[in-house]
Parts: sequence; structure tokens; C-alpha cells
Amino acid sequence: MKILFYIILSVIFPFQMIMGQTGKDSILFRGNIVYDGDASEATFLHELYIKHNPKQRYPIVCDSDFSIKCIRGDTLLIEHFDTRYPYFYQMVEFIANDTLPQNIHIWRYPKSCNDWYYHQKYKTANLSIKDTIRKSEMVGTYKCKWKKKDSDYPVTSAATMKINDDGTFELIDEWVSWDTFGTTFYAGNWEIKQDTLICRVVPELMPSTVQERYPGQVLRFVRANFEDDKQYIMEEEKVYKFLVRKKGLIQTDIQDYIYKKVKNR
Repeated sequence: MKILFYIILSVIFPFQMIMGQTGKDSILFRGNIVYDGDASEATFLHELYIKHNPKQRYPIVCDSDFSIKCIRGDTLLIEHFDTRYPYFYQMVEFIANDTLPQNIHIWRYPKSCNDWYYHQKYKTANLSIKDTIRKSEMVGTYKCKWKKKDSDYPVTSAATMKINDDGTFELIDEWVSWDTFGTTFYAGNWEIKQDTLICRVVPELMPSTVQERYPGQVLRFVRANFEDDKQYIMEEEKVYKFLVRKKGLIQTDIQDYIYKKVKNR
């Protein structure tokens, strides 16, 4: 119903020039919403408002450009609703200090993922495994796609794991079932023991729900499960183990999960 309401508004008010505050210090702030990710696969709804007047909200629908009259120095907020993906609700906060058009960025995952998770077109490669596995050979980006068919409701999973050369790793696993979906994000340290890659989740390396990727723009993940995941790891250790084979990294507890290398960084 809310989506339909926004669509009707976009037809009635096709130009996203929003009448806010006026006065001797008023400016026309102009912005362009930039989605850091694969925007072609998502659908968005946005609401814009001045921080000290949250009840007066303005929908931004079917467009990324917007403008609003406000007082110079006002704090503006954009609430972002992604109707398809997990972590679907973010808020970005910024200051209206200039009349020059500015790019306002929205991102779906922690800022460290920006240069690797959205790499959609890729080719898998075998690992060059020898008698002794060197840590440098493990560094890179891995992907795993998996579908569980022997259940009442099929479950699909798409995971991406980044093995960093500083001994840390990050793992995102998205799963979708018939009537629900979920996303797991873990970060921690990794090591090699014989032919096994061991990834141990570390709560302190888990991302914050408040992040700043661009100067002057603070993004908050709303209703994300980062904090819940941290608490879970503090109470119960989480360790992933993978057998290192030429065809990829085979998860030891679910051997249908094979992470194939797609990038060397």
C-alpha cells in the first residue's frame, strides 16, 4: 500500500523539488542519490526530511535527483528502503551547506565490501595447490552458489568470501526460501593448518551499524543483525573450516558448499 501511495505521488508531482524552509538563510539544496552496488537488481523507495522536522517527509520515487529548500547548515536525512534485499533499510545523514549538486551515497553492506562483493561477472579458477599450501595462494575472493532440493521448500544460497592478505576474512551468505530470507555477515581471522583453511569469527572485527564511507555522510543500518551476530559470537564461538582442493574450498560440515576462486585479491 505504501509503495502504491508513493507511485501515485510520483505521477502527481513528477518534479522532485521539495518546498521546505524559507528565509534569508534559506538555500536550494540539490542532490543525487547514488547506490553503491548492483542497482539494476534492486527497487528503491526514499523519504527525505529535515532532521529537526521529521514529521514532514517527502517521498522520492522513480528518480535519483532531488532538491529541497532548507536553511543553510540544516541536517538532512534520507531513509532508504530496498524492497528486494536483506539489510533493506538504511538512513543517511548529511549537512546542507552548499547549493552545488552533491552525490549522496547509499550502500547495502559494510563499506569494506564495496570493492569486491558487487563483482557479478566472473570466471571461476582452480587453485594451484602443491605439497605445501602457501598463505599467499589463499588470498582472493571466493563465491559459492548452492541449492537445497530435498526439502519441502527449496532453499538457495549465494555466498561471497574475501580472504585478505592481512590474515582477516569477511563472509556474506544470502539465503532465500519459499517464504523468508536472511543474510549472514561474519568477519574474523584465518590460518592454514595442513590442507585446511580455518576461519575464526572475531566479534571485534564485525561491522558497526553506523558507518561513514564518504566525508560528511553518515549511514546507519536500521534493523540489521550485526549487533545480534556479535552477541551470538561472544556467547558461542563460530569457526568455518574448509578443505583446500584444486576445485576450491570445500566447507567441511556442508560439503555441497564449494567456494570457487573468482579474483586474486
